[in-house]
Amino acid sequence: MNLLSTYDRFSQTNPAEGALASFRQAGYDYALNKGLPTRKDEEWHYTSVKVLNDVNFMPSAFNPVEPSHETIVEIKKYLNPEFTNVVFFNGVLNKTLSQEIPAGFTLRELSEYPNHFDDAFDALNGAYLAKPFALSLAKETSVDKPVNFVFFTSVEGGPALMVHPRIRVEVGARSSVKLLESYYGKTGVSYFVNSVFDLSIADSAKVSYVRVQGESQNAINIGRTRISVEKNATLESLAFATGAGLSRHTLEVSLKGAGSDSQILGVYAVQGSQHVDNTTLIDHQVGECNTNQLYKGILDGESRAVFCGKVLIQKDAQKANSAQLNNNLLLSSKAEADSKPSLEIFADDVKAAHGSTVGQLNREELFYLQSRAIPKSKAIPMLSYGFLSEVIYKISDENIQKWLSRQLDEVFSHLHLNR
Repeated sequence: MNLLSTYDRFSQTNPAEGALASFRQAGYDYALNKGLPTRKDEEWHYTSVKVLNDVNFMPSAFNPVEPSHETIVEIKKYLNPEFTNVVFFNGVLNKTLSQEIPAGFTLRELSEYPNHFDDAFDALNGAYLAKPFALSLAKETSVDKPVNFVFFTSVEGGPALMVHPRIRVEVGARSSVKLLESYYGKTGVSYFVNSVFDLSIADSAKVSYVRVQGESQNAINIGRTRISVEKNATLESLAFATGAGLSRHTLEVSLKGAGSDSQILGVYAVQGSQHVDNTTLIDHQVGECNTNQLYKGILDGESRAVFCGKVLIQKDAQKANSAQLNNNLLLSSKAEADSKPSLEIFADDVKAAHGSTVGQLNREELFYLQSRAIPKSKAIPMLSYGFLSEVIYKISDENIQKWLSRQLDEVFSHLHLNR
């Protein structure tokens, strides 16, 4: 695999010991043996990653640079004063741009690692792991301000980079917190971000988790999020994707305790030749849990969107309740949406539903707005924006709603919606 050609040099210049060294080597061995997925693999049937072999991506550790003044100005555009911002530049924590972690959190370097990998990208992340972080929120702790982990990538005149962030967050019992994982980068430069985010939610805790992918159009963003939800816990999750030339987010939610409630949301808006892939697995390991999944996207130009959603209700998960829906709005005859929702049910006392739609704007609604003296050039953006914003406003925190709405406004200002 071309991406592994720099592993030996990385290991020599960034030596590791103990568990981290073993984890790196295991990641290298797995990725080398497995290779990058192809469209012959069922889970990657609609998404090709062969472009990763066309560029020599260098680990960011080879060229550790500080952000230029121009870059700092750009990064600050993505720092919301209503949030606690923790900034990583080229995968390295930047203490100058970051704020203090809120009280109740404990920040440490990750020292325990999984004993398996989910796929080659998970393994690749492990092979090039530098300083992984773990945060623990004490039980019965409420954090009011959203905590935003901001990852910004810029080559700063150097070679094309690859960055492999890995963070684990553990939320204690009966605690409450809002978390964002945000990805941005320098416009016009090529780079590859390959992230892993693990989140565990203890009994009766309440968590809002939002992943924002607003990368440069020349970037490739591959991300995996794993969430475990315990008894009586509440989860709000939103995957928000508007950037990158090629992106894929894999979300796995494991329901491990009865009485939990999870709302799994997604919003994507793509144009030009962008390709966005959302792949989800909702695993009802126990019964008496509720999950409601809604992903919506708009596609312009020759863009393509993929949604592969699987709900698994295991044998002993009686009285599980799960709904799954994917809606796509095509604004161009050349855009394409592939939607594959699915159910696997091994229990007999459950409620489960799934569905998907791919269509164009409702002509009657468009005619109604035009009949009220709203020109077509304004009516199309209004209807399209309303189609997506419905999902954003399902997130309970108003500051997060406003933040995502502003970013969606920016995207809409570049879409060609005046046809």
